[in-house]
Amino acid sequence: MKVFVAAALLALAAAEGYFRLPNPYSYSCHKGLCLREESTGIRRRHSLEECQITCGKYGSIWPQPTGKVELSNETVSFSPLHMRVTKAATSDNRVARMLDNAIQHFTRTIHFLHPDFPQTEKQPLTPEDFENTGHFSQKFQNEDPAQQEQYRQRSEYDRNQLRQRPRYSREEPESFIRRSPFLRKRSNPGVESHNVNIEITVTASDHKLRLDTDESYNLVIQTVGDETTATILASTYYGARHALETLSQLIAYDDINNAVQVVRDAQIQDAPSFRYRGFMLDTGRNFYPKEDLMKLLDSMAYNKMNYFHWHINDAASFPMYSNRVPKMTYYGAYDARKVYYPEDIREIVEYANLRGISVIPEIGGPAHNAAGWQWAQKEGKGKLALCTDSNEPWFELSKEPPSGQINPINPEVYPILGELYRDLMDYFDPEMVHMGGDDVSFKCWQSSEEIQQYLSQNKRESTSREYFELWNTYQSSAFNSLQEAAQGRQVTPIIHSSSFARNYVNKDAYIIQLNENAADTAIADYINNGYKVIFSNPDQWNLDCVTSSWIGEKANDCPQETPTWESFYRNSPLDILSDQGISNARSDLVDNQQSSKLRDLVLGGEATLQSHEVDNNGLQSKIWPRLSAFAERLWTDPTDSSFLDAGFTQKRLNIQRTRMVSRGIRADPLQPEYCMQDESACYSKEQHRARTSFVN
Repeated sequence: MKVFVAAALLALAAAEGYFRLPNPYSYSCHKGLCLREESTGIRRRHSLEECQITCGKYGSIWPQPTGKVELSNETVSFSPLHMRVTKAATSDNRVARMLDNAIQHFTRTIHFLHPDFPQTEKQPLTPEDFENTGHFSQKFQNEDPAQQEQYRQRSEYDRNQLRQRPRYSREEPESFIRRSPFLRKRSNPGVESHNVNIEITVTASDHKLRLDTDESYNLVIQTVGDETTATILASTYYGARHALETLSQLIAYDDINNAVQVVRDAQIQDAPSFRYRGFMLDTGRNFYPKEDLMKLLDSMAYNKMNYFHWHINDAASFPMYSNRVPKMTYYGAYDARKVYYPEDIREIVEYANLRGISVIPEIGGPAHNAAGWQWAQKEGKGKLALCTDSNEPWFELSKEPPSGQINPINPEVYPILGELYRDLMDYFDPEMVHMGGDDVSFKCWQSSEEIQQYLSQNKRESTSREYFELWNTYQSSAFNSLQEAAQGRQVTPIIHSSSFARNYVNKDAYIIQLNENAADTAIADYINNGYKVIFSNPDQWNLDCVTSSWIGEKANDCPQETPTWESFYRNSPLDILSDQGISNARSDLVDNQQSSKLRDLVLGGEATLQSHEVDNNGLQSKIWPRLSAFAERLWTDPTDSSFLDAGFTQKRLNIQRTRMVSRGIRADPLQPEYCMQDESACYSKEQHRARTSFVN
């Protein structure tokens, strides 16, 4: 009989192109793992997706929450068309508009769960897209009349939402619903009767993310009869946005009912362990279109990261259009199409803010500067950048081609730098500005006739000490230019760690980005001396070194073993400090002269990607899901051994990676899909032996 049924199904599948084979397997949770078994004789089949969002204490939430978590092991199914935001309470109009946008983005991700949702429609929503969408209405008019009627019959609430369209829309807010497979095929009648209501309360009026922003949230899900209510309470918009992200991770596709399913009941209290959870991308070596940067911001938001360090220029190109010094871009951009204009930058900054992310611009110095500075000499301003002659061997003057470094003794440099900083204030309205400070080459200044003549005239010798003083001349003047450009606003500079930073930089004025390897004892020195720091260990959190073959010292500095997702996950800033003798690193206070709170000094961490060998075509697969592992390290800061078990963590990371792919992010797989189909199957021999008792 079973053979006959199977044959009949195959015959039907061949005859009807739309038919899909049913899944013969059911999944059950055993000690945090979803195990597969044939569903024959089982009263109700449980899908893999259902098992994943309910299995274990935290289900498939990524990053795992830091507070109280209670999840039901049951789900309820519903149609996304019956999901409503019935309350979005805030006293601030701008926060209300931001919530509208977050709700729209959340709703899109739920529709994206359907496997048949077209990938081409999962792009960021930008204002210019909205301006060119007249054909969408025409297309809808040509759709099936029954679908048109279903759309017209939507509630008055939804029509009000349509009239209150937020700024960031590709089309009308519900246009993506028209393309949703959930609309083309109705769910089972029992599912259609279930409603999901979302209630959001935000108590504070913050509409810009800062280091002291409260990102905590409470999320409660309750199901009574045919109604589920998800209640979100947060101090700020940013906590509420994180709560919506967590809620989206408690919802999965229901292939049995052509619907989605949500955990029946849940209570979650959550807040990040570190205030700064950042990623640096360089757009100077290779240009990234605006839409790809927005896609990056989306993917960061899916992992609750909150700072985008935009290394906007480098010696190779100057792609930021300067309103005040347009010649910088005219001479510095690769071409006219590879330019970030002010409206582009403002749009990216606002888009980031809506995703819970603050953008930190970088115009670095004194190293990594050539493109854009060459115009001034012909106008009688002298050389603004040195070592830019292509006839000079770059490998004698810098760590990579092209060489180029600011001329610290040319007084014309600093007014121009000040104008560029004023542009940053206008475009970004930044909380922090990165000022560079890495890879400074004394060999460059040593090779410059202008610098040597200056030293000679001032009776100074060509020594390292004098070059440090030249560096200090540059940094002090650049700092003053930045503060003048800020015009009284509180803007904190960030600079890379170095012997210069330790000896010349005012610890009360700067934040230090630690570029030492994890075992370097200089890290503890910064903490013991009261510096505020952002961890950025290149041997653990540097994405340049993923399949890197770039020439020069940049490639040579990469570790022989490429950092894996485990490297990103296990690299703990507080454990590093403990290993370096700060015995109370995980306590509230660190015992130094100023009795500073450790968390006031250790702001968090930043993963980095210099774009030597990658552009927008390979960005997503190069950074994800490694960056997801980094994100959980800084949000959760796991210390429990169960968190650090590679097998259990990897199975959860597999789920997060699949979730991101469903949202249009081209993240690399970590294992064959088979390892998700049977979560007990792909561990090491040691792990397998340890679990034999329940796997069998």
